[in-house]
Amino acid sequence: MFKKFKDSGIKKFNALGFLFLTIMMFASLLFFNDALDMPNIYLIDGDVFSFSQGWTWQGDGFQEQYSLPRYFDVKESEPLVIRNTIPDQLPHGAKLAVRSYMQSVVAKIDGETVYAMGDDSDKYLGKDFGNFWAVIDITPEDIGKTVELTLFSHLSTSNGYASEIVIATGTGLLGHIFFQKGAWNALSLITILLGVVVVFSCILGRFYKQKNSGLLFLGITALLLGSWFLGDSGMLQLLSKNTYYTTRITFITTLLIPISFALYVRETVHMSKKRFLADFLTALLIINAVICMALEHNDVLGIRDTLLVTMALIGIFCIYYIVIFSIELFYYKNKKAADEIRAIVVFIFFAILETVYFLIDKQKESSYFMLIGTTVYIILALFNRYKEYTERRKVKEDKEYFERVAYTDALTGAYNRAGFYRDLKAITDPEGYFIIQADTDRLKYINDYFGHVNGDRAIIDTYNVLFKNFSKIGTVYRIGGDEFSVIVKNSDRDEIDRIMEEVKKDVVLIAKERKYDFSVSFGAVKYDSASDLNINATIIRADHKMYDDKKRLRDTVPKKMPVIQ
Repeated sequence: MFKKFKDSGIKKFNALGFLFLTIMMFASLLFFNDALDMPNIYLIDGDVFSFSQGWTWQGDGFQEQYSLPRYFDVKESEPLVIRNTIPDQLPHGAKLAVRSYMQSVVAKIDGETVYAMGDDSDKYLGKDFGNFWAVIDITPEDIGKTVELTLFSHLSTSNGYASEIVIATGTGLLGHIFFQKGAWNALSLITILLGVVVVFSCILGRFYKQKNSGLLFLGITALLLGSWFLGDSGMLQLLSKNTYYTTRITFITTLLIPISFALYVRETVHMSKKRFLADFLTALLIINAVICMALEHNDVLGIRDTLLVTMALIGIFCIYYIVIFSIELFYYKNKKAADEIRAIVVFIFFAILETVYFLIDKQKESSYFMLIGTTVYIILALFNRYKEYTERRKVKEDKEYFERVAYTDALTGAYNRAGFYRDLKAITDPEGYFIIQADTDRLKYINDYFGHVNGDRAIIDTYNVLFKNFSKIGTVYRIGGDEFSVIVKNSDRDEIDRIMEEVKKDVVLIAKERKYDFSVSFGAVKYDSASDLNINATIIRADHKMYDDKKRLRDTVPKKMPVIQ
């Protein structure tokens, strides 16, 4: 009683002590810096200043000043040229940063070009360069000089547009870019991480012959979506030097995401009827992606120029699947696919909102619709996959349990007669096989004079001695009350004879410890194609050998008898 109370007290003390220490340590992280007036070693500074006021436009003779962001009324084929004066106060290592939306950017300071990106069409694919951050270094010598920005795009939604401009230090700019979409970037990285984990899990699963294509396509979809979000936020310029990747990833993933998503649905959602049109739409999306990439790589049209067709296909694809899922849920009562369908409908709903918002508002980057829809969908999809995995695992465990019960002897734990014949049936080429037949001697005498408990003990002893010596090269079976078989493959006669001698020595040692006579008869033969029609004939010969061995007990009486009181 005291020990139980003591154990319970220590357990409670440990739990409360850990909770108290955790609270104290987190409190120290939050408050000790202010309490001790410790110096600041934070790497990202806050030197980010808006430089969006006082810009003049070439179109009005640089007389009127404007605030950014703003659309300027430029002609379709003309670039937007805006100017400003570099302020007097600059942080050390100052940089001027402007977000380009499918625009080329050329920067001049007092007429001298200091930055040019996207203006040379020979250096990139498509008509427009892509979304990116243009970053121009500014020195103290540039204070008071005129900075001129030339922005141009073939797209009506981007040409004539100037986004917000900031002046910042290097680390300040990194923080500014990240925290502009802080939650967006965090969720994008989490989505990519989940995708990587799922894809690698599937690769390992295939390595271990656990195929699951649906989960693989889900992982690829998560990777593509996360890359799309990061590319849209401008974060990829901090993670990769590959200019094509950072400026084209959003368009490339727009082509690929609906394909991987369709393949995931195809592998995961079990439809009541085959849907040829779904496969046809998927094929159309693949053909569209190939054509769009070919047009851009051959400098005919950029992916952005063909995006309207892609978005129309995606819209048709989403509407089709919503109709099909509705039929599956409400007409066919497809309960098995209900959870998966609900998750996909959430994703498609937000994808449609994103598409409509893109077409109506002509936005230059993705809204939060897709981020919300993707986050909810990935969580639900992974939960569904986990639930499916646990259900499949339970079915597998139940199958293994009932199979184990069906093929296992309850007394010894050895394979039973059914297991023996199952494994014999699997032997297609008996060449090289040995069959050892064994029998516990005088089991009736043990049961009659020493009880069935000791009879069972003798059977277990027989199994244990066979298992100890043969388990490394063969399989032991209890095929009857006191009868055992051992199947051995690819061994030689000398090895079998050596093991048999070890078995007999162990039997002698066990017999000395028992109050009854304990011995085992054996017969070991190798398959011989000249005399054996099949492996069953080998078993018969092994039986004959065992019975020949048992003849040594003929006309003998047991030496150990129970003491009668």
